Amino acid sequence: MTLTAPSLADFETMAEEALTLIPDHLRRLAADVIIRIEDFPDEETAREMDLESPFDLLGLYRGIALTDKSVGDPGGMPDMVFL
Repeated sequence: MTLTAPSLADFETMAEEALTLIPDHLRRLAADVIIRIEDFPDEETAREMDLESPFDLLGLYRGIALTDKSVGDPGGMPDMVFL
């Protein structure tokens, strides 16, 4: 049997399907989080995280934790999950 890695489109489909499994009350809390599917982390992220290989990072959340957010916070970059 030959195994092949999923394409980015396949991975996006899997991520969308996984999101439907999250209970509604939790999914609503993450409604504004952007999900991005990338082959590898960008150079800046790899450098910041001191990665030895781009394969060292499988997922990353960039943003402000829900427990640290405030209504008075100025708008900034949107929260994102990179897969």
